[in-house]
Amino acid sequence: MIITRYIIKEHVGPFFLGLATITFAFLLNIVFRELGKFLGKGLSITVILEFFVLNMAWILALAIPMAVLISTLMAFGRMSADNEIAALKASGVHLYRLMAPALILAVLLALGMERFNNCVLPDVNHRARLLTRDISRKRPTLKLEPNVFFNEIDNYSVLVKNIKKDDQLIGVLINDHSDARYNRTIIAETGKLNFSENPEGLKFTLFNGEIHSVEKDHLENYQREMFKKREMWIDVSNLVLKRHESEHRGDREKSASMMRQDIRDNQKTINDREDRIRKVVRNHLRSVFPNFVQDSSDSYIPASLTKPGAQTPKIRIEKMRQQIESSLRTIEQTKRSNSQLSVEIEKKYSIPVACIVFILIGAPLGIMARQGGLAVGGGLSLVFFLIYWSFLIGGEQLADRRIIGPVAAMWAPNIVVGIAGLYLVIHSVREATFIQWDQISAWFRKIRGGKKK
Repeated sequence: MIITRYIIKEHVGPFFLGLATITFAFLLNIVFRELGKFLGKGLSITVILEFFVLNMAWILALAIPMAVLISTLMAFGRMSADNEIAALKASGVHLYRLMAPALILAVLLALGMERFNNCVLPDVNHRARLLTRDISRKRPTLKLEPNVFFNEIDNYSVLVKNIKKDDQLIGVLINDHSDARYNRTIIAETGKLNFSENPEGLKFTLFNGEIHSVEKDHLENYQREMFKKREMWIDVSNLVLKRHESEHRGDREKSASMMRQDIRDNQKTINDREDRIRKVVRNHLRSVFPNFVQDSSDSYIPASLTKPGAQTPKIRIEKMRQQIESSLRTIEQTKRSNSQLSVEIEKKYSIPVACIVFILIGAPLGIMARQGGLAVGGGLSLVFFLIYWSFLIGGEQLADRRIIGPVAAMWAPNIVVGIAGLYLVIHSVREATFIQWDQISAWFRKIRGGKKK
């Protein structure tokens, strides 16, 4: 029991350190990628925080398995570097006994991730997509600058000479092209600008000015109007962030049970289309050879095929070909959709299982490396995670194209990395040297010595 607690304690710190590091790296990527959507939008801090919190869900789904690999490499690497592994082995503690606590924790973590991927992640992904779409629709914040034309409002151009501290506008010029017949120019000595959310738009209150209007098709029709005070309303949509709801969900916004139901519905569509093809062919043959098939159960008989005299055989054959090709296209698209859904279903289970697989590969590698630092653990884990992720992405692409099955595509990375892990575990138990770390270190020292000379 003491050994179990000690092994778990050695894993907890590196796990959260690795998780924080990986999460921070993903968040930085989101900041650099989505920064342009936030700039000038006038979003509140709560909306920005909500955006990042919602994106944390898929980040955690990817970061947790990698953090497990980092913690395993660091924990067993430090214990091996301090000769604790050798001392425990000398005391009769088997390597399997040392790995058992980490494997049990990995199994519990995998079960929790499976529930997270099916119960939490789909809804959070759905909300994140809706929020991203709403942010992209929002207009940038209207900000007037002195002596600079503001052209962000459709059909309007605004120029202000100066803006006082109390938001009073000095020297206002507005070009109004909203009317299809007239061009208007409004000039005012001073003014005020107010924003309204309902109805959404801008309200200019102008003082001591004049309005110049000219008809576009008849430039000789010119009018001038003086005013002491005039209110001008400009309708501007999407100035305020509007939250929308949608029932439509993508593949990554559904749980496994929802996608299985979609697959069953798609299979019904495939069966219906296949029945339609058989009936079209049978009815065409019956129109040519009346005694070819006698089947009173056929309900789908195109009118064009029941009246052979109304159309030439060439036209009837062409129509039959078009109907069959249309059904075949629908069947192919539906099967491709089913394959994509199956890939997402298997992914919800294969990625959590990676936590267990990474224990198998991380423990023997950490013992062989005899290094417990974050640099070594992070470097080795990055290499294996890139290998794992390359298999996963490549398998997903092949499965989407229906070259290989979804199960093989999503579970192949776990199988390959798991077999490699079992091989390393067996070699570690037999105390066989799989990776010549001493020779590699000597080789690097030799290279550095040669460069100094």
